Amino acid sequence: MEEIYTYIQKQPEFFAWVFAIVNILWGAFLYFNKIRHSKALEKLKQSLNLDLERRKKVFEMKASKYEAYFDNIDAYQRKHKNDYQEVFTPLFNEYMQRYLTAENEEDNDASTKAILWFSQEIQKISINGFEEKLALEHQTNSLKLTASDKVATLLEELSTLNNKMFEASSEQMNKLVEITINKDDQAANEIQEKLSLIGKNIVNKSNQLRDEMRRDLLEI
Repeated sequence: MEEIYTYIQKQPEFFAWVFAIVNILWGAFLYFNKIRHSKALEKLKQSLNLDLERRKKVFEMKASKYEAYFDNIDAYQRKHKNDYQEVFTPLFNEYMQRYLTAENEEDNDASTKAILWFSQEIQKISINGFEEKLALEHQTNSLKLTASDKVATLLEELSTLNNKMFEASSEQMNKLVEITINKDDQAANEIQEKLSLIGKNIVNKSNQLRDEMRRDLLEI
């Protein structure tokens, strides 16, 4: 150490210059390192903010679509829950009244008109139901584009059940006259049991879908 100290004393100006250069370089290193670090932090902050904003938008978009879907499902189920009692039966009773009156009066033209009227009313109901079914299918397909795999699977399963319900309801309408004229209670009960079973499955599947959608939103 003494030798180094002696050596430095022999050339103080040189080593003062060296130390000054070292300090300047060290200061420059600290300065630029701070700038680089600040830029890196700022970049990371921006990245995190963008990611949070993206996740927020995805959450809001999915939550809005999921809510709208179940609003439509609930409205659809409420509307068609008592179709047999509130739609089919009054329509059929009106038809039978017109038809029997015409038959009693031996008015073949009125009988034909009664049959045509009933067929047209049934066709209107079928067309409206088909359009509602297509709207639900379109909404389902739209949701599957951004939903998780599990949600997409449940959406497809629920869509299948809704199609079965539509088919069973159509079968009920088509056989309504035949069942009533023949007083075929067994056929009526079989169709009603089929509708009831499908309805229960739809409720269970809807509950599963709600739970899975909640999990999907929490994982965003």
